[in-house]
Amino acid sequence: MSSRRCIRASAATDQRGFSLVETLVALVLTGIVMAVFVRDFGFTVQTRREMDLASETQQALHAAHTFISQELRQAGACLPENGEFIALAGKDGGSQDELTLRIGIADRATLTCTTTLLSADKAAGERTLDVQDAAGFQKGQWIYVTRLGGQGGTFRIASAGAGQIEIEGGLDADYVAGGGVYAVEERVYAVLNLGDVPVLTVAIDGADPQPLVAGVEELDVSYKLDPCPPCAPVDEPVSTSEWRRVREVVLRVTARSVSPRPQGGGYVRSEGSTAVRPRNLL
Repeated sequence: MSSRRCIRASAATDQRGFSLVETLVALVLTGIVMAVFVRDFGFTVQTRREMDLASETQQALHAAHTFISQELRQAGACLPENGEFIALAGKDGGSQDELTLRIGIADRATLTCTTTLLSADKAAGERTLDVQDAAGFQKGQWIYVTRLGGQGGTFRIASAGAGQIEIEGGLDADYVAGGGVYAVEERVYAVLNLGDVPVLTVAIDGADPQPLVAGVEELDVSYKLDPCPPCAPVDEPVSTSEWRRVREVVLRVTARSVSPRPQGGGYVRSEGSTAVRPRNLL
């Protein structure tokens, strides 16, 4: 009898469960653990986002430097080395400069420069140029044609073939047989705001600017001239003679994240500079 009472008492005790105090303590501890977890998780997400934004700006910075540097090294290739032709141009806009590069067009398979010579004299105003070979010249391309005294003019091709090149408009002066004809591609780099995002753009052969690298908010270009010393770069050559003396171009680019920081607002920014010596201008 006594043994049965003990068993029943024990069973009753086991079925009693947790008290209210124990339940509250458990809830409080669970809440603390969850709060710590949420805080740490949020911190991890924020840190990861900051790292992503920093990586984004570094990629934009690298891309901007790479695109412009590669083109700068080719500036003047397959184009006249003497005379008034200049492969570089630019406008100083403070921290948002404009840089123009002119590169001769070459056959991609043979790497042969697309050039030819005038085979007949042409008077000012004429549109049809007789040339030794029109191969490689295409409608819509720009050409640079040289004349006596190292001067020349730039024209757009309306059609080409069968030893002739038709140009839009007309010649600006008289040209004589033997003058050089060079296919030219012109690229103009500038920073524009597309919506609320600054973008490095490129305009090819006078067409509308096209987005190239998002997040580039500053393009500061300076130029080192011969002779050196003095070697201090100038913001913009002030004359044709100074443009001909450019031997090194210094690019300073600032890129920012497209999206603001998750906390505190503002943008992640990266800045870098590089100096490029256009090999065809040396």
